[in-house]
Amino acid sequence: MVKKSVLWGGVIVCVFAVMAVAEAQVAKAKVRLEHADRNDDGVVDKKEIRMEKKWEQRRIDKDHDLVPDKLENKARVNTALEQKYDANQDGVLERAEAKQMIKDRYELIKTQGKAKVDTAIEAQYDANNDGVLDATEAAAMNAANQ
Repeated sequence: MVKKSVLWGGVIVCVFAVMAVAEAQVAKAKVRLEHADRNDDGVVDKKEIRMEKKWEQRRIDKDHDLVPDKLENKARVNTALEQKYDANQDGVLERAEAKQMIKDRYELIKTQGKAKVDTAIEAQYDANNDGVLDATEAAAMNAANQ
């Protein structure tokens, strides 16, 4: 009987702990949505989402090199293009690998005039958010990579 009550007590404590964590996450999400709603109309539109993403990137990337500070010299491989440049196939794009990818993409865009945005790095330089990097946007990306 004592073992059962101790077990149930432990279960109850765990349930309350999970509820507290979930409540904290909901509160954090609510604060982020309120922050993103710049015109206070109760709706977060596409422009506000883009603004929030840029703000978040600046907040987590203090040196503005497009790599979050906690991943300073590496980033998880998310696309087929990034996987092509992951030389050691460890699922992480090291700084040197990312620099080579940016350099090659710049050369491709320089010769072809434009290319589809395939990575988060490229998306940062897609100034008009059309999903395509043109020569001007690619030049800005390459210059920041130097």
